[in-house]
Order: sequence, then structure tokens, then C-alpha cells
Amino acid sequence: MKTGCLAGLCACLGVPAATAAAGEGAGAQTAEPKPAATMPQKWIVAILPALAGSDEEQAKRILKSGAKAHFEHLNMAATAAEYRGRMSEFLDFLRREWNWVIEYDRARGVIEIDENKSACVCPLIPKDHPADLGVLCSCSEGFAETLFSAVAGSPARARVTASIRRGQKSCKYRIELPPAA
Repeated sequence: MKTGCLAGLCACLGVPAATAAAGEGAGAQTAEPKPAATMPQKWIVAILPALAGSDEEQAKRILKSGAKAHFEHLNMAATAAEYRGRMSEFLDFLRREWNWVIEYDRARGVIEIDENKSACVCPLIPKDHPADLGVLCSCSEGFAETLFSAVAGSPARARVTASIRRGQKSCKYRIELPPAA
């Protein structure tokens, strides 16, 4: 399975797959057991509603600041360094390795990204958690800002424009760079 992490989202947990049952009833499908939520996942699920109900800008700042830990954990600085100053090549990497759909308007410094996935890949919350925990997407914005700033060599702004956690069919981002990055 290919894995990939960017914008605070990690596709390394996988989705339980259906497998054919052995023996009688060939062709029948059984689901593998879902992994239990970890304590950190339960913790974040418990505090997110409180953050969502607080001052929106403060919640965004708190969650964006947490993106640094994920960025460091994944050693994304090394990936960013490999592509520093070569944004088009970096976007090709994301298209090729992570199957992302990307449009880049170099003249305006705008990158539109569709993760092209049908499930939330955030490692911080259980995939099947039913609550609207879209406030967590602010962490993804912080991760994307850190990553794209490192590749561009100048400050980037990121905004989640669509999110599975917010009810849309896939996660999408808008990255704004200084023009001609």
C-alpha cells in the first residue's frame, strides 16, 4: 500500500478491506475487524467539540500550531528540502506518488489541490467517527503552510476549501504563494 502524508493528513492507516470468506459460501464478503481507537484518538475526539465551540480564530491558531509535531514526526523537512525552489517538480511528486489532482497557476501563485480520496486520512481521529470534527482541518492548514513555505522558500498560506469531515466528498486545499514561486 502506498502511504503519503501532507497537509496534516496521513494515508498510512489504511481502510479495513473486505476479504472473501474461505470455505463454504465462496464469494461471500467479510470485513476485517476495525482497529480500536487509540487513547490519543479518543483524547482528541473529546476536546475537538470544545475547540469548535470556542473562539474560531483561537481554535485555528491552537490546531495550526499542532501541525509542527506531525511535520517533524514525518520528517517532511527532508522532502521539502529535496524540492526547495522547484515547486512544479514537487507538485508532480504529489500527483505521481499520492494521486492528488492539482492545478497550479504559477503567475498568480495559487495551487488548488484535491486529495482525491473518499475517506478522511487524518491519523488523529478514527476513520469512522461520525461527529463533525472539521475544526481539526485547521491543523491540516498549518501543515500545508509549513510544507509549501519550505518548498517555495517564502511564506505560503493554506486554506481547506472542502473536507470529508465537513461533509464534502473529498478534501481540497487552496495554497497561496508569492507569485512565480
